[in-house]
Amino acid sequence: MRIFFSFLSLFLLLQSCNMVKAPEFKGITHIDLKKKENGKLILVAYAKYHNPNLLGGKFKVKDIQVLVNDKFLANLNSETYKVPTKKDFEIPLEVDFDPNYFKKGNLLDALNSAINNKLKVHYQGKIYYVSHGINLPYQINYTQDVKLFN
Repeated sequence: MRIFFSFLSLFLLLQSCNMVKAPEFKGITHIDLKKKENGKLILVAYAKYHNPNLLGGKFKVKDIQVLVNDKFLANLNSETYKVPTKKDFEIPLEVDFDPNYFKKGNLLDALNSAINNKLKVHYQGKIYYVSHGINLPYQINYTQDVKLFN
């Protein structure tokens, strides 16, 4: 009888591992432009997901390119985030950059952004979901206009 329960427990464990689903990407909820005390700017986006699994996991953000007005701003490599079980959650995607970034590029592009009061921000790359030996990549390709001034 003990052997039967051991095999049953092993079978159920293996079945539950096969039933791990990738958390569902629901989009970027909002993008904010903030100013730090040292004069640098921070571009923050919140990626929203829903985890349908009874098991949690981790998200690893790796090599997401951030483009502003179709020009490269930075690569985003962030820390690892815990994924809660059976609920919606958000992970922040933050990029610090120097305000002189706009001076280095096309001056007309910077003036156009200031006149129109918006930046076109584009995120592209991969986020990885890791749970109990499973490593699932997510492709991120998202664009949004951000207001410079409120």
